[in-house]
Amino acid sequence: MDPAEARPEPSARAKELYSQAVHEVPPNRTTLDKLADYLRANPHMLYGGMFTDAYDATNAIVGPKESNTPYNHEELDMLTSPAVWGWAVMEDAMCISTPAHILQTTYPSLAQQFLDLVARTIDNIDTTPGPVVRRAVQALTRFWPVLISGCIVENPENSAWRKMYETTLSLSQNLMRLSETLEDPAMQVHLVKLLEVEAVMFSPPPPTGEVSGHGIINLNRIPDPHPYMNREELGRRSDMARKQLIALLPESDNLRMCNISFITGIINSLVYLMSMRPQFCNQILDRLTDWFGVINSSEQALSHSQLEIVSKSLRIMLLHLYTLKHMGPYTKIIGDTLDSLGGSDWEAWQERQRHERRRMRAREEEMARRAQRQQQQQAGVSEGGVARNESMRRDRLESVHAGQKRVANLIGDEDEEYQARMLEENAKRVRLDEAGEATASGMQADGRGVGAKTQQVSEKDKAMEAEVRAAVNSGPFKVQASVSLSNDDREQLIVDAMKRIVASSKSVEKFITYSRLQGFNGMSIQPNPADAALNRGQIGSTELGARSSLPNGLSTNAGVLEDSVLLLVRMIANSYIMYSNSAISSGKPEGSDLSPRWAELHKCIDSVLETIKESPRTRYSLAIMVLYELWLAVVSTDPHLKQQPGSLNFEYSAQALYLRWCEQIFDAIIKCSIETTHAQIQAQVVPDMNANSPGAPVPAAPPATDRLVLDYILDAPHLPPEYLKKLETCMVKPETATLGFWTIEKAIEMRPPVFRAGLNILLSHSASHDRATRIGCIRAVKKHYTSSSESMSSSESLLIEKTARASLKIGVKEADAKIEQFKAELERIKSTEATTPEEVAKREADQTALKQKGDSEVDLALAVHGEILLALCTRNVELLRAVFDEFVTGSPLVKRSLMRLIVPLVRSQSAALGRLMPVVAQFPAGSEDLAIRIIKTLALEGAASGASRELVQSVFDMQKARGLDARFIAAVANCLNRSEALEWIGKIVSLLDGKEISSSIVKDFFIQVTISGTGRPSALSPVELLIALHNSLGSAVSEDKAEAAIVLYGKASRDGATPAFNSNQFSAAINQLLMQDPIPPLVLKTVEVQHSAKNAAVGPAVSTLDSLVKKKFWEMGDKMIRAVARGLTVFLPGTLALTKNIPRKALKKVITMEPRLSRAIYDYAMKMPPRDQDHYKWLIKQHKK
Repeated sequence: MDPAEARPEPSARAKELYSQAVHEVPPNRTTLDKLADYLRANPHMLYGGMFTDAYDATNAIVGPKESNTPYNHEELDMLTSPAVWGWAVMEDAMCISTPAHILQTTYPSLAQQFLDLVARTIDNIDTTPGPVVRRAVQALTRFWPVLISGCIVENPENSAWRKMYETTLSLSQNLMRLSETLEDPAMQVHLVKLLEVEAVMFSPPPPTGEVSGHGIINLNRIPDPHPYMNREELGRRSDMARKQLIALLPESDNLRMCNISFITGIINSLVYLMSMRPQFCNQILDRLTDWFGVINSSEQALSHSQLEIVSKSLRIMLLHLYTLKHMGPYTKIIGDTLDSLGGSDWEAWQERQRHERRRMRAREEEMARRAQRQQQQQAGVSEGGVARNESMRRDRLESVHAGQKRVANLIGDEDEEYQARMLEENAKRVRLDEAGEATASGMQADGRGVGAKTQQVSEKDKAMEAEVRAAVNSGPFKVQASVSLSNDDREQLIVDAMKRIVASSKSVEKFITYSRLQGFNGMSIQPNPADAALNRGQIGSTELGARSSLPNGLSTNAGVLEDSVLLLVRMIANSYIMYSNSAISSGKPEGSDLSPRWAELHKCIDSVLETIKESPRTRYSLAIMVLYELWLAVVSTDPHLKQQPGSLNFEYSAQALYLRWCEQIFDAIIKCSIETTHAQIQAQVVPDMNANSPGAPVPAAPPATDRLVLDYILDAPHLPPEYLKKLETCMVKPETATLGFWTIEKAIEMRPPVFRAGLNILLSHSASHDRATRIGCIRAVKKHYTSSSESMSSSESLLIEKTARASLKIGVKEADAKIEQFKAELERIKSTEATTPEEVAKREADQTALKQKGDSEVDLALAVHGEILLALCTRNVELLRAVFDEFVTGSPLVKRSLMRLIVPLVRSQSAALGRLMPVVAQFPAGSEDLAIRIIKTLALEGAASGASRELVQSVFDMQKARGLDARFIAAVANCLNRSEALEWIGKIVSLLDGKEISSSIVKDFFIQVTISGTGRPSALSPVELLIALHNSLGSAVSEDKAEAAIVLYGKASRDGATPAFNSNQFSAAINQLLMQDPIPPLVLKTVEVQHSAKNAAVGPAVSTLDSLVKKKFWEMGDKMIRAVARGLTVFLPGTLALTKNIPRKALKKVITMEPRLSRAIYDYAMKMPPRDQDHYKWLIKQHKK
């Protein structure tokens, strides 16, 4: 069979996906999304049976049920997903480019069905699920521009299009009115989008011309006149939509009740409107500026974090608007608005623009100077000199940057001759420069004119050119052909070359001495080290060693020094290469016969090294060039780096010379960078004593980081990885720690050979007691960590994990040691004798202060050593098991500290319950408190993020699987629904055992189930909770725990300031309880609690007892009789009058249960007239006996 024939038809495939999705319980959202994507890829299928299926799926949930009862959760799960999918399919059918034959035939009828369903959805907005309504508004918003385009293009007399237009216009008017009163934030966002579309679509284009995007549809495209579209009416709608958008900006008195997404959505729509219609910029920006000024100055408007979000969103959107090309005429007002708003984004953008302008100007000036120098060089330098200079430059670039090995031939080799001639040339340049400067100084002292100076410089240039030409054109050194030389003669030639190098080094030393004198005389113009550029590429021309050009194109002394040093180093490198090649050709192993000569050769360039070390930032380029020259000698003489430190004659090798220079220059660069960083740091405020505590914010990094060390690590041809340990010098002080870990972080990313060494340094400082250093190192390490559970996990990741686990163990041991120290100190304080009240008070104060200090020290120890593990948990939550293991074996103080330390991690993972909860569910025995703390934190975060139901279900599954107690359910109290809260009240109250911990758990449960959060109601009202306590506790728990729960209910809330539940709620609950049958006896305990909490009059309590007497409490059982007897006793003497209405037999039973009533009632009866004492005769006789 042909494979093409076996493949199902597209319609069959779509039906299969739809059937597969809707027959799952609940319907599979992923499959429905795949089906929607499949239909978009095959748009011709949107208009057949799939449109009908989509319509039916949505229609099934629009409006109330036939039974007029609300949908339950299972019904919503079954119907909502297909309905939302149905809107997506119908929206695509209406808005995707429609084939012509469908547009003329079936499209109008389908569109009318679509609009009728939108209308019914909006009419039944209160009974239709929110996601379905919002999807309908979104579909209508997208369809509106499509419909307007169709009404313009299609036949204006077509009644079908006219009906669609009138229906949509009516729906839009209803939604605009709805936007004024609706309070659902999610729905408001969609209505804002509809207003935005109308404001753009029905307004004229900007005066500067059309804009791209959705702004193409505008009022001017609608023909005037049009059979049914009135341009004036639509223009008014645009004005109304724009004004409504502006009016939706919430006022300062209700901002805290608004969703931040809604506020930023309005701002986004207003900025988009300005980008499409710039002519409204003045109106909108004025309103935005006034509005932002009000909310920014009002302390009651927004919290600090909310204000930051709104402010940053507004600035970023306006900055994007500012950069649009077509906003040219309006950039001034936008810029003024950004100036008034301020913020780092706008300032940084302006600085980048200024920097770009400076860079362009500098580039243009440099190009002009370069052209001028080329003209001068062509006029003043011979063709032979230019060719030699070009050859030298090309040779340097090829050998240094391309890393090619130079070939040194003894036969006819002119490289050494050429370098020697250039050294002679440089010497002559220096002599002429000295003479020129002396002449210039004399002329200045004598007050000669500018013309005389110019004449003198011209004569000096001519003299210099003559001497240079004579030096360059002098004959080559006579070197005998090496073919006929013996090994001894060949060796002698190398020795002679070494001697010439040593002699030439004297000239270089002279240049260095002269440059130092020049730098000393010009100290007044040297820049302040604190103001030096942090990047080696930004060194100014006033620095020592900067190269400048003379009118004839030759360099001044600074350039001569660099050229001379490079030539000298190249000659040394060539000597090594020549010696190596000689040894290879003669078959003689490289011995130590020339060791004294090599030692002398190394020593003759020490002055060059010292010069670089004195000013490594200024001489940076020279240092890198020299290192490349030396490294080329290394790879030429020992390509495989067989010689290692400690081997025979290694100290005289090219590699030893390179390593010595590389290390010493690195030390100098680190020292220079540290000094620059110290100079850059401004005066800091003395930090708070708790700046290193775990709860302190991460200190801000310095405004700029010196790149000199990093550039050296990256630019050096070879850097032994162990050299990175030198950067630990930066880690010693907090002021330079950022320089250290930032440099290492970048280096291990950009230079792989040093990765392992740099990673070890970062790991060793991830437990630094300076928090900024610690956090910086942890962030750098975390970038290179992948979960060990992943198949591609590297050995570095395993090392990071191992180090983090070990660090936590060290932290626990350190905390235990501190605990023992504080215990000993506490015992010493307790044993101190205290006789006077002042001494006793002082001893108690010392004990309290020591305990607080102990808690702080334990927190710090665990934070220092445990934060790296917690940071890695965000990548691999399995590492959390290590925290549970330490919690099980830890001391009580360590356990409390771990519970505090873990909170920030849990908050950051609140959106990833699927990864976190499986680990928490497997907590080891003994770590229940830590698991409860994690669940409690997730519940507080999840209630705000909408992930509460997933969390509750996970906790229920965990509790059922492991048989956990009710503490775990109490931890998610704020996420429970009504039925769940009522189901678990009894088990929660059963936790009461007379201890403070259990009381706080139950009290917190009461509070959490009765408070509402953003976007969610409370599970129970205070009255419902109180009634539920009476109805369920009597049979579920013991009487003493039930009474304890009622007492706890009426205590003050956690802040200790206000009662958790007020008197009105007590009264309402008591009234409802008295109307029940049977009446729970606990109601009188509630009356007693209410009276005690408010210290109020006994009137309400007596009224409750009177109601029970009227309801014949003596017929409600012994528990009720005992409760009434206690109530009559507690509220004496106000209850004595009630005893007249209690039958004699019942009164006897009451007195039997509360003997204290007997004397009170007797005294009350004896004060009555004799005719009224008949009801109490038995009691009077009993007392007389």
